[in-house]
Amino acid sequence: MKPTATSCCSARVVLTAILLMLLGTQAPLTGQSDSPAALDNCKRMAATQHEYVMLLIKKKEYDQAEKEACKIFQLKWPDGQESLLLKELLVLSDQFLRNGQPSIGLHLIDRNAQSFKQTASQISILKEKGLLYKSLNQDDTALEYFRKAQELEDKAGNR
Repeated sequence: MKPTATSCCSARVVLTAILLMLLGTQAPLTGQSDSPAALDNCKRMAATQHEYVMLLIKKKEYDQAEKEACKIFQLKWPDGQESLLLKELLVLSDQFLRNGQPSIGLHLIDRNAQSFKQTASQISILKEKGLLYKSLNQDDTALEYFRKAQELEDKAGNR
Protein backbone atom coordinates (compact mmCIF):
# COMPACT_ATOMS: atom_id res chain seq x y z
CA MET A 1 0.00 0.00 0.00
CA LYS A 2 1.53 3.28 -1.14
CA PRO A 3 1.14 6.21 1.29
CA THR A 4 -1.14 8.98 0.07
CA ALA A 5 -1.05 12.64 0.96
CA THR A 6 -4.10 12.06 3.15
CA SER A 7 -2.56 9.11 5.03
CA CYS A 8 0.70 11.01 5.54
CA CYS A 9 -1.25 14.02 6.82
CA SER A 10 -3.32 11.91 9.20
CA ALA A 11 -0.16 10.15 10.42
CA ARG A 12 1.38 13.56 11.11
CA VAL A 13 -1.72 14.63 13.03
CA VAL A 14 -1.58 11.48 15.17
CA LEU A 15 2.15 11.91 15.71
CA THR A 16 1.73 15.54 16.66
CA ALA A 17 -1.00 14.64 19.15
CA ILE A 18 1.22 11.99 20.75
CA LEU A 19 4.17 14.33 20.98
CA LEU A 20 1.99 17.01 22.57
CA MET A 21 0.77 14.45 25.10
CA LEU A 22 4.30 13.26 25.78
CA LEU A 23 5.62 16.78 26.14
CA GLY A 24 2.53 18.27 27.78
CA THR A 25 2.45 19.36 31.37
CA GLN A 26 1.19 17.18 34.17
CA ALA A 27 0.20 17.90 37.75
CA PRO A 28 3.16 17.55 40.09
CA LEU A 29 3.62 14.03 41.34
CA THR A 30 4.91 12.89 44.69
CA GLY A 31 7.70 10.51 45.55
CA GLN A 32 11.32 10.26 44.55
CA SER A 33 10.86 8.89 41.02
CA ASP A 34 7.56 10.74 40.62
CA SER A 35 9.14 14.20 40.52
CA PRO A 36 8.21 16.57 37.70
CA ALA A 37 11.81 16.40 36.49
CA ALA A 38 11.65 12.59 36.28
CA LEU A 39 8.40 12.78 34.34
CA ASP A 40 9.78 15.41 31.97
CA ASN A 41 12.87 13.30 31.41
CA CYS A 42 10.77 10.21 30.60
CA LYS A 43 8.62 12.23 28.21
CA ARG A 44 11.66 13.63 26.40
CA MET A 45 13.24 10.21 26.02
CA ALA A 46 9.94 8.66 24.92
CA ALA A 47 9.34 11.40 22.34
CA THR A 48 12.76 10.81 20.81
CA GLN A 49 12.27 7.06 20.89
CA HIS A 50 8.83 7.41 19.29
CA GLU A 51 10.32 9.39 16.40
CA TYR A 52 13.03 6.76 15.99
CA VAL A 53 10.41 3.98 15.87
CA MET A 54 8.30 5.87 13.35
CA LEU A 55 11.30 6.29 11.06
CA LEU A 56 12.11 2.58 11.32
CA ILE A 57 8.52 1.77 10.36
CA LYS A 58 8.78 4.19 7.44
CA LYS A 59 11.95 2.38 6.33
CA LYS A 60 10.06 -0.93 6.69
CA GLU A 61 12.47 -2.14 9.39
CA TYR A 62 9.58 -3.57 11.38
CA ASP A 63 11.38 -6.01 13.66
CA GLN A 64 13.85 -3.34 14.74
CA ALA A 65 11.00 -0.84 15.18
CA GLU A 66 9.22 -3.25 17.53
CA LYS A 67 12.37 -3.74 19.61
CA GLU A 68 12.95 -0.01 19.83
CA ALA A 69 9.28 0.64 20.68
CA CYS A 70 9.59 -1.63 23.70
CA LYS A 71 12.17 0.76 25.15
CA ILE A 72 9.43 3.36 25.60
CA PHE A 73 7.57 1.02 27.96
CA GLN A 74 10.76 0.03 29.80
CA LEU A 75 11.46 3.59 30.93
CA LYS A 76 10.95 4.22 34.64
CA TRP A 77 7.64 6.04 34.30
CA PRO A 78 6.21 7.73 37.39
CA ASP A 79 2.88 6.46 38.68
CA GLY A 80 -0.20 7.83 36.99
CA GLN A 81 1.10 7.62 33.42
CA GLU A 82 -0.69 4.43 32.37
CA SER A 83 -3.23 6.18 30.12
CA LEU A 84 -0.42 7.98 28.30
CA LEU A 85 1.44 4.72 27.76
CA LEU A 86 -1.73 2.97 26.62
CA LYS A 87 -2.28 5.62 23.96
CA GLU A 88 1.29 5.13 22.78
CA LEU A 89 0.88 1.35 22.66
CA LEU A 90 -2.34 1.63 20.65
CA VAL A 91 -0.86 4.16 18.23
CA LEU A 92 2.20 2.00 17.60
CA SER A 93 0.04 -1.10 17.18
CA ASP A 94 -2.08 0.80 14.68
CA GLN A 95 1.02 1.88 12.76
CA PHE A 96 2.12 -1.73 12.42
CA LEU A 97 -1.40 -2.67 11.28
CA ARG A 98 -1.50 0.14 8.70
CA ASN A 99 1.83 -1.04 7.36
CA GLY A 100 0.62 -4.61 6.93
CA GLN A 101 2.40 -5.93 10.02
CA PRO A 102 -0.37 -6.84 12.51
CA SER A 103 1.64 -9.75 13.90
CA ILE A 104 4.36 -7.33 15.00
CA GLY A 105 1.68 -5.20 16.65
CA LEU A 106 0.52 -8.30 18.53
CA HIS A 107 4.08 -9.07 19.60
CA LEU A 108 4.55 -5.49 20.82
CA ILE A 109 1.37 -5.74 22.88
CA ASP A 110 2.30 -9.13 24.31
CA ARG A 111 5.76 -7.92 25.33
CA ASN A 112 4.38 -4.87 27.14
CA ALA A 113 0.91 -5.85 28.40
CA GLN A 114 2.20 -6.50 31.92
CA SER A 115 2.76 -2.75 32.31
CA PHE A 116 -1.00 -2.12 32.29
CA LYS A 117 -2.89 -2.73 35.53
CA GLN A 118 -6.05 -0.65 35.12
CA THR A 119 -9.16 -2.50 33.95
CA ALA A 120 -9.88 0.10 31.26
CA SER A 121 -6.38 -0.39 29.87
CA GLN A 122 -6.75 -4.16 29.86
CA ILE A 123 -10.08 -3.86 28.02
CA SER A 124 -8.53 -1.60 25.39
CA ILE A 125 -5.64 -4.02 24.91
CA LEU A 126 -7.99 -6.98 24.49
CA LYS A 127 -10.00 -5.07 21.89
CA GLU A 128 -6.84 -4.06 20.04
CA LYS A 129 -5.69 -7.66 19.96
CA GLY A 130 -9.11 -8.61 18.60
CA LEU A 131 -8.72 -6.08 15.79
CA LEU A 132 -5.23 -7.31 14.97
CA TYR A 133 -6.33 -10.95 14.85
CA LYS A 134 -9.32 -9.94 12.71
CA SER A 135 -6.92 -8.32 10.23
CA LEU A 136 -5.01 -11.61 10.12
CA ASN A 137 -8.27 -13.39 9.24
CA GLN A 138 -8.08 -15.31 12.51
CA ASP A 139 -11.72 -14.64 13.28
CA ASP A 140 -12.13 -17.24 16.03
CA THR A 141 -9.18 -15.83 17.94
CA ALA A 142 -10.45 -12.28 17.34
CA LEU A 143 -13.87 -13.27 18.72
CA GLU A 144 -12.18 -14.75 21.79
CA TYR A 145 -10.42 -11.45 22.55
CA PHE A 146 -13.59 -9.42 22.00
CA ARG A 147 -15.47 -11.81 24.34
CA LYS A 148 -12.76 -11.41 26.99
CA ALA A 149 -13.08 -7.62 26.65
CA GLN A 150 -16.88 -7.88 27.06
CA GLU A 151 -16.50 -10.06 30.16
CA LEU A 152 -14.07 -7.61 31.71
CA GLU A 153 -16.41 -4.71 30.89
CA ASP A 154 -19.30 -6.61 32.51
CA LYS A 155 -17.24 -7.23 35.66
CA ALA A 156 -16.23 -3.58 35.79
CA GLY A 157 -19.82 -2.46 35.29
CA ASN A 158 -18.99 -0.63 32.07
CA ARG A 159 -21.90 -2.09 30.08
